[in-house]
Amino acid sequence: MNIRLAYMYRAKGIEINFMSDEMRIEDGVIVAEKLEKEKSVQNLYAIDDLDRTWSTKELKRLVAQVEEEPHHILVYFDGGFDRNDLVAGVGVVIYYEKNKKYFRRRKNVKLEQLDNNNEAEYAGLYHSLELLEEMQATHQSITFKGDSMVVIHQLKEEWPCYEENLQRWIDRIENKIEQLGIQPDYQVIPRKDNKEADQLASQSIQGIQIESTLEINKRK
Repeated sequence: MNIRLAYMYRAKGIEINFMSDEMRIEDGVIVAEKLEKEKSVQNLYAIDDLDRTWSTKELKRLVAQVEEEPHHILVYFDGGFDRNDLVAGVGVVIYYEKNKKYFRRRKNVKLEQLDNNNEAEYAGLYHSLELLEEMQATHQSITFKGDSMVVIHQLKEEWPCYEENLQRWIDRIENKIEQLGIQPDYQVIPRKDNKEADQLASQSIQGIQIESTLEINKRK
């Protein structure tokens, strides 16, 4: 979770309102505690990425709670479609923090009854949401990265969607997003930066099933 700090600076009859850039919640607590020691700083509060407001005291309690849950989550997703065998596969890689440690979770799924690669890409994103639900990663801002311009731009409502089958995936994804209380940040990345999820999708088509959670040195 990221936050911004807002406060009034009052000195010699002058009042100025300030709003900080976004920062990690852990860093925000440190800055907030230092600012509160300044006599000229008044009405200090934090705003999270869901537009909720917090006092410094509430923020410190929130940090303790957040540490025990998956947070600072980054999701890579991909989907592939074999036109010969009419089989699809999806791959999901999730990087997150928990209890001041870094983790990577990977999963792939083999799917049938899909029609094309775009559907497989949408299925990849949807399965990432199911995995987040399983992890109880809810009510926070989460970044989703994929190499499908169609999926990302349509979900951001920058491109229209005319295919009924793709619109059904969009509706499923948006309903799940709302159910989980997630604020999504969708980002298009080059295929070369999505190799992990792409490999998982290809392996699932080949019948190689992978699901693992690994503690890593740091977040990607």
